[in-house]
Amino acid sequence: MSDTTKIREQLQALLKEPMVHWEQFEAILQPVSFLAGDYLSEAGKTANAVFFIETGIVRVYTVHDGKDISMDFAFPGAFTASYASFITRQPAAVNLQAITPVTGYAFYYQDLHGLYASSHQSERIGRLMAEYQYLNKYDRELSFLQFTAQERYARLLQEHPEVVQHISIKQIASYLGIEPESLSRIRKNMSAPD
Repeated sequence: MSDTTKIREQLQALLKEPMVHWEQFEAILQPVSFLAGDYLSEAGKTANAVFFIETGIVRVYTVHDGKDISMDFAFPGAFTASYASFITRQPAAVNLQAITPVTGYAFYYQDLHGLYASSHQSERIGRLMAEYQYLNKYDRELSFLQFTAQERYARLLQEHPEVVQHISIKQIASYLGIEPESLSRIRKNMSAPD
């Protein structure tokens, strides 16, 4: 089996207590890999997996009025999914697309729910993963209220400096809620000497 150390560490960090049933979790992990441009999950289809990103970058986006809107990026060490679709079993409203080659693991719906039914701690891990996603979304929404686009961009660069090497200006601008021209001005201002 592949090295699952990183995912175990992430789950352990969420749980904050010894994982009693790690072997059961490990048994349902499915190694996955995607080429740049591949879809992990597509809008209009029911999402069947939660992914743990070991290497690479995934973009979560939707299309509105013919325009791509980047909602999130998943970097190494993150869980990602079309959670609304995964939970409700309804077609997804978002796409998950590999920006770079991606490796990681998938927890498939049936396997994960079977595990939840067999172990209270496993069910708790699932709840904590959902809370993790909620807190990430809350933090992002709050950032739109508390920070300027330049501050949001600086924060993104601080947390994920590789973003400028792998993600297009158009996708980053969309994620920040601004036009690419505005992001170009922000980048110019940030690089100008004081």
